[in-house]
Amino acid sequence: MHARVIAVANQKGGVGKTVTSLNLAACLAARGRRVLLIDLDPQGHCGVGLGIDTETLTRTSYELLVDRNATAAELAVALPWEPLQTLRFVPANLQLSLAERELEQRYALPNLALAGKLKAARKDFDDILIDCPPALSKLTLNAFLSCDCVIIPVGVGFFSIHGVRMLAETLKDIFEETGLDYDVRCLITRYRTGQTVSREVRKAADELFGDFCFATVIRECADVEKSIGSQTPLQVWAPQSPAAQDYRALTDELLESLGNKVPRAVSADTTPPAREASAPVAPVAGAVELAGPAGAGAGHDA
Repeated sequence: MHARVIAVANQKGGVGKTVTSLNLAACLAARGRRVLLIDLDPQGHCGVGLGIDTETLTRTSYELLVDRNATAAELAVALPWEPLQTLRFVPANLQLSLAERELEQRYALPNLALAGKLKAARKDFDDILIDCPPALSKLTLNAFLSCDCVIIPVGVGFFSIHGVRMLAETLKDIFEETGLDYDVRCLITRYRTGQTVSREVRKAADELFGDFCFATVIRECADVEKSIGSQTPLQVWAPQSPAAQDYRALTDELLESLGNKVPRAVSADTTPPAREASAPVAPVAGAVELAGPAGAGAGHDA
């Protein structure tokens, strides 16, 4: 059975994107599922949150993208916590910021580089999670063209929904122009029970996403920051904290909602061809304007 690939993305920072990637991966692994977590953010915060000195690394997600011979399995590292023995992690650092230029030079279809690499990895794991950068970049587009599901964390705040509308429109464009079939789901984070703005953001998300907004919300919790500071996942650091309980509930909901859906079929050849020196770069079918659709810029967070 092929793994499902889940991209966690939002072009707005501070919404709990990396925290969600880390803790959802940890919750899945705690159930004995074989999980691969890929950090596709040059800031390398996933690695920092897992206690990895990313600055000294020489084998990262940069190699996964630009080195044709590198595989996810060989780049992935194990983690030290006993409950998470089935979790593997491909870290990132600032070198990844050079990948967009390298991809253009090395591949005729640079936006499909990651999809080609995950073809083999899908056979070795039950779940593959991608922590995307907080930008609508070529790295993010690689993740979108590789995945079966996009989770959009939405932090509680007055500007949160405006940025999400822009991202949702971009995903809609990709779907319409490529025919790729994936779920797009919204997750409310940093939720405070009884707070007016929390209720308003939840209502707006329900109106925008309907049944594709998770019923589970991630409550604001001091243990989240403490676990990041301790460089340990919540499920190990504070398993009984409200946020840890919420991430376990999210895992239940995710597995139930995707349980009857077959992961995207992997074709016999999804590896993008190398770029010929004299040939122009061929556009990916369904490439979108990364600035978003016309008129969407008004909703972009400053």
